[in-house]
Amino acid sequence: MRIATIIILLASFNLYPQEIEYQLYLKNSCNDSIEKAVFYSLKKGEIEYGISNLDNPIIKVPKYGIYKLISEETNEKLTIEISLKKSKDTLLTPSIYEYIKPLPPSFKKDLSESELKKLRKESRAIFKKCVSTLNGEQKDFFSNGKMRFYGNFKNGFATGEIKEYYQNGNIKRLLIYDNDGFLKTRIDYDKSGNEIKK
Repeated sequence: MRIATIIILLASFNLYPQEIEYQLYLKNSCNDSIEKAVFYSLKKGEIEYGISNLDNPIIKVPKYGIYKLISEETNEKLTIEISLKKSKDTLLTPSIYEYIKPLPPSFKKDLSESELKKLRKESRAIFKKCVSTLNGEQKDFFSNGKMRFYGNFKNGFATGEIKEYYQNGNIKRLLIYDNDGFLKTRIDYDKSGNEIKK
């Protein structure tokens, strides 16, 4: 009888592991390669679970169930279910990036108007999709298929309205640029679509 009890206990431990390993993968929007995500966490209630080893970026959770996945690399927060059949997910990385050349840390106080204009022009944001400079209408999408980013470009510089969105489809940020790629207006919104007053 004792041997049967021990066998049942050992079998139940094997069926219900003490820790479940979860792994997030990222699919590169530019070349379709897949790699392990490093900057992500899982949250259940008030408890947050993170990666303890960057060489093996898995997260261990105590049980199966519903968790909030927070991915810093894709700027997404998703509700996921970890189960016996599903202990990994793959998210799509953004394909459009903004590059800003910083102004030099110091420059002459008495710059001429033309020198100041040149300096300002050199520090405009340039937008790229993968490695290509953007031209024309461009869109980028979240892993769930909803729009992440929309705008028009000329030689990498934004023209007119640039819209960034939350995963729920509501607008996150509206940026308005002039025809030379200089930012004129920025309006931020909360997740419900209400303008954030500053």
